[in-house]
Amino acid sequence: MNNPAQSLTQEKTALARLVEKLRQEQALLSETASEGMTDLISEKASIVAEMTTLAGHRHQILARLGYADDEGGMQQWMNEHSSDDDKEIWAALFDLAQDAKELNRVNGILIGKKLSINQSALTILQGKSNAGNFYGPDGQSSIKSVGRRLGVV
Repeated sequence: MNNPAQSLTQEKTALARLVEKLRQEQALLSETASEGMTDLISEKASIVAEMTTLAGHRHQILARLGYADDEGGMQQWMNEHSSDDDKEIWAALFDLAQDAKELNRVNGILIGKKLSINQSALTILQGKSNAGNFYGPDGQSSIKSVGRRLGVV
């Protein structure tokens, strides 16, 4: 196998599946409940492993052909040897990669917000915040008021 573009269609298909999983992840992160997230993370990991294997094979071929074993080497090979179809697939791969990068960035922000909300809730439940403590350890109200207590002369 001397054509590093041979598996570009498979890479594009895998990347399209990853983009779809990232969109599903974003939808789950936007909801209150995140049921199904564990399965989704596993599916994403499997797709990323497949993509890594495909890119690794492409990089090995590039190195055997005397090109840099990275995207720059692939671009050079594409400029010198590829067909128009290969160039279209390569361009589509870059477009999908940009989509994946942006979805991943937004998902990271959503995850950060969820973590912050959960941490705040845990802090209140653990009694580390005065804002959430209405009763002290003796069962009496911990809210202090200024002035006289009602019914006391």
